[in-house]
Amino acid sequence: MNFIKKEYHQVISYFNYEFDENEIAEKFGSVGRFLEIASHESDDGEAEGEEPTDEERDTFIDFINESDYDREDDWWTDRKGGYEVTFQLGENE
Repeated sequence: MNFIKKEYHQVISYFNYEFDENEIAEKFGSVGRFLEIASHESDDGEAEGEEPTDEERDTFIDFINESDYDREDDWWTDRKGGYEVTFQLGENE
């Protein structure tokens, strides 16, 4: 008999980047400008500095997406027990 248990989880994924400050300055003019753009893309508090242009925003997103990172997943529903479980019979031969 084939039997299936499905668990429905929620996870928070942390993507940790290590950037070279010279590369940031080359792309964005300065580390400070990079941080200003990042603050406008964040929902963690108030944005700082001048609103980024569409070109700066695109460059920022491309820079992040093309960079290497270490990923850490927090399966918070798994450790808190706050997830749904269903059971079903699978296909039997």
